[in-house]
Amino acid sequence: MRVAIYARVSTDKQAEKYGISSQLETLRKRNNEKGWTLVFDGGKDAFIDNGYSGADLDRPALNRLRRAVSEGRVDVVMAYDPDRLSRKLFHQMILADEFEKQGVKLEFVTQEMGTSPEDRMFFNMRGLISEYEREKIRERTMRGSRDKARQGKLVSAGSTPFGFKYNPDNATLEEDADTSRIVRLIFYTFANEDLSLRSLADKLNRLQMPTPKGGGRWRSSTLGFMLRNEAYIGRMYQFKKYHVEPKRRLKPLTKRKKSSVAMRPKEEWIPMDVPALVPLEMFEAVQKKLERNAVLAKRNTKREYLLSGLLHCSLCGGRMKGNAIHDVPYYRCYHRSDPEKYLAGPNNIYYPCSCPDIKTELMDNEVWDTIRRLIKDPDLLIHKLRQHNEGNSQTKEILEQELSICHNRLKSIPKERKRLVEGYRKGLYSDSIMREEMGIIDKEHGELETRINELEKQLSKRLLTRQHEDDIRKMADKIGTELDSIDFKGKQKLVRLLVEKITYNGQRIEIQTIIPLEEQLCPIHRR
Repeated sequence: MRVAIYARVSTDKQAEKYGISSQLETLRKRNNEKGWTLVFDGGKDAFIDNGYSGADLDRPALNRLRRAVSEGRVDVVMAYDPDRLSRKLFHQMILADEFEKQGVKLEFVTQEMGTSPEDRMFFNMRGLISEYEREKIRERTMRGSRDKARQGKLVSAGSTPFGFKYNPDNATLEEDADTSRIVRLIFYTFANEDLSLRSLADKLNRLQMPTPKGGGRWRSSTLGFMLRNEAYIGRMYQFKKYHVEPKRRLKPLTKRKKSSVAMRPKEEWIPMDVPALVPLEMFEAVQKKLERNAVLAKRNTKREYLLSGLLHCSLCGGRMKGNAIHDVPYYRCYHRSDPEKYLAGPNNIYYPCSCPDIKTELMDNEVWDTIRRLIKDPDLLIHKLRQHNEGNSQTKEILEQELSICHNRLKSIPKERKRLVEGYRKGLYSDSIMREEMGIIDKEHGELETRINELEKQLSKRLLTRQHEDDIRKMADKIGTELDSIDFKGKQKLVRLLVEKITYNGQRIEIQTIIPLEEQLCPIHRR
């Protein structure tokens, strides 16, 4: 008799009663007692699916086993238990019928598998009962986890966000003194410096800041998830997602879990109180900047528009985009050209927006003239800076923290140089590698010194003296004299630095600036 041994362990190792090695040991012992001949799967004496769920029939080793059965190379299929073959009764019945049609006998260690109708009925009943018991266990486990979450406890310690630590005594999250400082530094740096997520990741990597998973490098995707995580303002939710059927079919040899994740309605989320690591105002400023960065990202456009991503229609709330008509550039409301996105009037009827187009030259000139007037008013800037700096101890703490990190990193560079030179003397590096690595170290040394000088200047100017105010006025005067000669890129950078949003309704332009003003700047569009 030619026997094919099949063993499987799922992706959830903790839920498995028997591992691969123990299954194979028992199956080989049974085969030796029978004196049967093993059918090999390539170079192995067994068909093994390691890390595949029993809820799916599409498994590599099982597919090869079924192919061997159909080719007539197998007389007996042996598995430790029916649920090793499949966790679903329906799939067990499919395989049993398929093997029976080929004259192949099924054999299990945990139960006898006869060929009579009574034996088949018992086999099916046992599979049905096992499936029912698994669903009951799963339902009880899920209910217990929900009750635990409603008591304000963390269900899974693996979901602990960076900056927190898990307290096993009461199953709650606490602030981690070491990593929470890094979280605050990340939020402050992104909110106050002109950086993209990728640039922020590069900066953290240069400073050799520890990553959430202990890896070597920060990535923009990791930072994007962190900066949007409401847990850092004390709003953490559990049971936000659930598993669904996969959206697209995976290849047979893919070892990923074959399910997709969907979001539950927000009213089903279970909140959990955690310490707030960053102020709400800073978190909101970061969200606005993330949204602005997404809108202002470079697109494949033939023209450049000064107000791209900043201009909105005040009639319908939609964005206005640059559009050329007969080679004349205009700003046009999105909902004017795509009425299906604009709902207006009774009976839920869609209408195009009535906001008229406006020439980009006219709009750009109005906005730029307003920005020039803002720059030429240094008294307002001094007043807002004084409000921002005085008494803001957290900002000072973050600046001091980054300064300490930069100094520590700067102290470690001579040791790196020394190790590099020693390795070169021992012949571990070639001349080209030596020059390249030394160039990287020298570049980082210069960047750190520059950043330390910037931080020291910021800390020294926490309180605005009369001299500082005079310097600000001189700087504003200098910028004012250069505004007439600034190029398009310089104008665009300055506008995006000072302007949060611009709205237009066909008659009136309203500019909402980053610096809060007593009154918004509202030039009138002269038609």
